Amino acid sequence: MAFRAPINYINSHYIEKPERNEEMEINLPRTDLVRELYFLQGIVERKSAIPILSNTLIEARAQEISFSATDLDLSLRSACAAQVTEEGSITINTKKLYEIARSLPEADVSIKLLPEYWIAIECGSVAFKLAGLPKQDFPALPQRGGAAAIEINGEALRDLAARTAFAVSGEDARYYLAGALLVLEEGAAALVSTDGHRLAYARRSSAYAGRASKRVLIPRKAVHEIGRLLEGSESIEFEESANHLLFTVGKRTLASKMVEGQFPSFENVISTKGDKRVLISREALLTAIRRVSLVASDRTRSIRLTAGPGIVTVAAASPDLGEARETVAAEYDGVEVTIGFNAQYLLDFLLTAGTDRISIELKNAESQGVFRPAGDTPTDHCYIVMPMRL
Repeated sequence: MAFRAPINYINSHYIEKPERNEEMEINLPRTDLVRELYFLQGIVERKSAIPILSNTLIEARAQEISFSATDLDLSLRSACAAQVTEEGSITINTKKLYEIARSLPEADVSIKLLPEYWIAIECGSVAFKLAGLPKQDFPALPQRGGAAAIEINGEALRDLAARTAFAVSGEDARYYLAGALLVLEEGAAALVSTDGHRLAYARRSSAYAGRASKRVLIPRKAVHEIGRLLEGSESIEFEESANHLLFTVGKRTLASKMVEGQFPSFENVISTKGDKRVLISREALLTAIRRVSLVASDRTRSIRLTAGPGIVTVAAASPDLGEARETVAAEYDGVEVTIGFNAQYLLDFLLTAGTDRISIELKNAESQGVFRPAGDTPTDHCYIVMPMRL
């Protein structure tokens, strides 16, 4: 009986592996390998019905090694310099390759393609052998070259993402909320997110040098990955191409499918103000909420904030666990007001506010609370939270 190549079950079809017709041998610093694989971790599907989507495509060309990963909705392509002895390509399980790369000693790593789509990894006295899949089975990724690229300040966009990503809806059924709205207007960029119970808005002047106005909805997963890609103050280039949004930082390009849908009108919401304004230490309130919420209901995470002259009292109670109360000094001289909030919603804001003090604007127990950083900050940031019934 004639020998037949191994068969993979991919995408509900049997596809016979082609004969190996290329070699690949590369060397690169272990630090560079770990860095590029780190950025791919948030893209790949750990347990996918299609095995190739758990893999990273490695391609060696012209003294450069490129890495590509996708979950079919979001993809990332990156590259770094390498010593390429033989050009070629292979796909390898991303999670396992990253774990191995992190475990290697600090030295150059050699990666060589072996027969039947195996690779050999050597670093000093350490050697691994891993099974892979051929490049032919890997999906094609979106390419740059659509509309003209728009340049956005990277540090500013990373800050905007940190202040809004947590409020993106986690419900995929509400697809028009499962992302953050990027608003570009002359001289400024803003991100807005909401899950229907809270809304986060952050705007930075001088983050965008263009004149044209633009609004695009960036999917939840892409918002988080953009924050990871932006390590320093480098700029990021944004463009639209074939129903995809592409964000490029240096040699890394993140591509995401566009979200179709109308993001809710937010302008009236962010203009909301309360008639009672409290100034309070961010760290003191953060600590009090963390402590008191230990006895809050696991289901509702409900706590009570009571603002009185010179103080804010944080309290929580649940029939099964007990009750807790803590008082924090504050600047407030109005009438007493009590309002219920989800503790985690407040912690999300306090962890990203970035100032020593915050401002809380309240009206009554049935109206939303408006939270803002207090003090000088380059970012215009407000956070609106709907109250909980006490």
